[in-house]
Amino acid sequence: MSEREDARDIVCGLERAITGNDRVSRRRLLDRLVVLLFTTDTAAPALVSQGGIRLLFAAARDRDEKIRLHAVHALSRLADSGFSEDLKKSGARNVIAPLREDPYLPVRAMAEKFLDKLD
Repeated sequence: MSEREDARDIVCGLERAITGNDRVSRRRLLDRLVVLLFTTDTAAPALVSQGGIRLLFAAARDRDEKIRLHAVHALSRLADSGFSEDLKKSGARNVIAPLREDPYLPVRAMAEKFLDKLD
């Protein structure tokens, strides 16, 4: 399976998981996505081209703190990979800014770092 197909499958799986109640599937998919984003050069462009930004925004609003953390981590990696403008145009600042008040400290810290990357 190519990295592009892998990213597409993750986006499709994430989309299904977000609409369902399977927290474990969401965690696993986001964990896999973060690994892909850090280990391949093609995962970020494939994810963005498949509409992954909006799904990461939805995951950043999840009730599970680990899912929120993975989502912001993935968004941060997209910013590092040259997609800051895409993130800004998609409204990332408005989506992530409330996470600076998240009850889970690692989410707050990751949100702060991510927002700094958008400046």
